[in-house]
Amino acid sequence: MPGPAASPDLRARARESGSKVARRMLDQPLSRVGVLGAVVLLAATAAFGGLEEEAQDGPEVLAFDVPADVAPFELTVHRVVWTTDLPGQYLSEKDNRWIGVVATVRNTSDAGVLGSTLSDALTVQDVDGLIERPGENGVRATSTVVLADGSSLNPVQPGLTYEAAFLFEQDGDVPPPERVTVQVQRHTWRGGALDSTLSWRFPTTALRGELDARAAADDTAQDDA
Repeated sequence: MPGPAASPDLRARARESGSKVARRMLDQPLSRVGVLGAVVLLAATAAFGGLEEEAQDGPEVLAFDVPADVAPFELTVHRVVWTTDLPGQYLSEKDNRWIGVVATVRNTSDAGVLGSTLSDALTVQDVDGLIERPGENGVRATSTVVLADGSSLNPVQPGLTYEAAFLFEQDGDVPPPERVTVQVQRHTWRGGALDSTLSWRFPTTALRGELDARAAADDTAQDDA
């Protein structure tokens, strides 16, 4: 009886390696490949993660105030708030609101990282009325800013720690959320299938958590007035 076929992840790595030999081998049950074939297969796919351990079944649980090591960043989510007034930021419609995921961000690599990579590192799901459309890993922030002055966090300098806000614009006709599913993505430093230039690529969800959301302090004060 033939042995099991290779996993979808290993098949993808073989395609990215560009090796016709590796792709042909993966079309066969692994029991037919043999020891020599396995050596050839690992050599052909090693540069694309062929020697790495299989990924876990699903993302870990994200919680407030717990650092997450997700290359090239360390991200610590502190709170999720919503507000209608944020200095230096402009809503597309005056009755809309911002949903902000406030986090500490540290670039753990040895070079500056573009803000676009940071925007891919934290996304949200299951929030009605967001202006941005969802992508493969959830909805990216409309903007990511330094909390102290509202300036764009781009680039993210190595070794520095920032208190940042990932901002998501929500339609004002939709009630603000009580809970928000926040996802944190890990990137991989490598070249692509069509572009061999090394860069931070392929964001993959490493942590996910359904976190409580509340009105920002200024909005609460306005409601009580």
